[in-house]
Amino acid sequence: MHPDSSELFRIDSLTGCKNYLGFLEHLANLSPADLPAANVEFEPQTLWEQDTSLLFFEVINMKSVNATRGHVYGDSVINWLAILLAEESEAAVYRVGGVEFAVILSAGTFARHEEIMKHILARIANEAGKMGLSDPAVHVVIIHYPKMSYASPTSVLLQMTEAMLALKTDRQNSSKVFLADDLQVATALYNNWSPDNETDAVYKSRWIARRNVHSTLAMGKKLDQVQREAYTDLISGIPNLKAALLNLEKVLNNSLADQRPFSLMMIDGDNIRAYNNINYAAGDEMIRDLCAVFNDNIRPNDFVARWRSGDEFMLILPDTPCEGAQILGERIRLAVKEASKAWRFPVTISIGLASYPLHGDTVNALIDKAEAANKHAKERGKDQVSLPD
Repeated sequence: MHPDSSELFRIDSLTGCKNYLGFLEHLANLSPADLPAANVEFEPQTLWEQDTSLLFFEVINMKSVNATRGHVYGDSVINWLAILLAEESEAAVYRVGGVEFAVILSAGTFARHEEIMKHILARIANEAGKMGLSDPAVHVVIIHYPKMSYASPTSVLLQMTEAMLALKTDRQNSSKVFLADDLQVATALYNNWSPDNETDAVYKSRWIARRNVHSTLAMGKKLDQVQREAYTDLISGIPNLKAALLNLEKVLNNSLADQRPFSLMMIDGDNIRAYNNINYAAGDEMIRDLCAVFNDNIRPNDFVARWRSGDEFMLILPDTPCEGAQILGERIRLAVKEASKAWRFPVTISIGLASYPLHGDTVNALIDKAEAANKHAKERGKDQVSLPD
């Protein structure tokens, strides 16, 4: 799988902030792989190792802005607020709802966190009129969690809801400070609600919140699984063509921005027909053996993928000029030749190289050059590393 692809599921497409899934995973303090498959009673806990404050923002009267100026303009307002929060807080910003944002502050004291909130509110007040927002433009609560205290995603969500409702009930203020322990709906609950307690709305609220948390985290786990399967070659277990193209585009963009070279290898087996003549299972086993040799001989930041079909592979070498790629190509070629002596039939590989910026500055140009170089290697006798003419 492309290394950054699953992260896209945690990013809000409008603002670039982390989304609700990313927020819950942060609070759960575990990876999706650690989430039990179907246990709604599982309650992940976060230990706040430092004094931590959660700021919860809600834009006021956003519906009116969308109605009078259109949703495209409304989206620009949401994006403005996301940028403002990131700049003023210098912390992770999460878009947790259509007009709702959360910011988690863990550096400094509670007093410093409240000072940051005041700076944010001052800037919002200064700019909101230009954006067509009312005054005040947002409701915001700040919830303090003392150092070495525990919280779960469920309790945090309930605290956010209770704090925001308390603020709106006040009507005289648009911001308010809370201590987590003072928010009774979340802190006074036990973790064992069951249908027997149906008359207790508080317990019911917690159970519903827990189901929401577990369902969202489970969805993230499932999305990662689907993404992994979509970007993984079924036979070899290494990334597939789709993943290779994504990685190549990313490496090219990084190299264009930083003016750093990188190289691309197109690798093709020379004589695998003998394996397929036995059966396709033998051919598949040989493909996996080839991949094992590649992985044993590439560097940590290199990226190998199965290319279009059969015994074709792409190897992407970040920060590697043509000369370095030739050296690595020879090492891989010799490693395959030596390792395959112990296989059912010895095999060799032909390698075509292309480097940025020497041979091109677009994805298609570099692929064309590397494939042409691979063709030259085949025509010149196979079992060699070749450069474009």
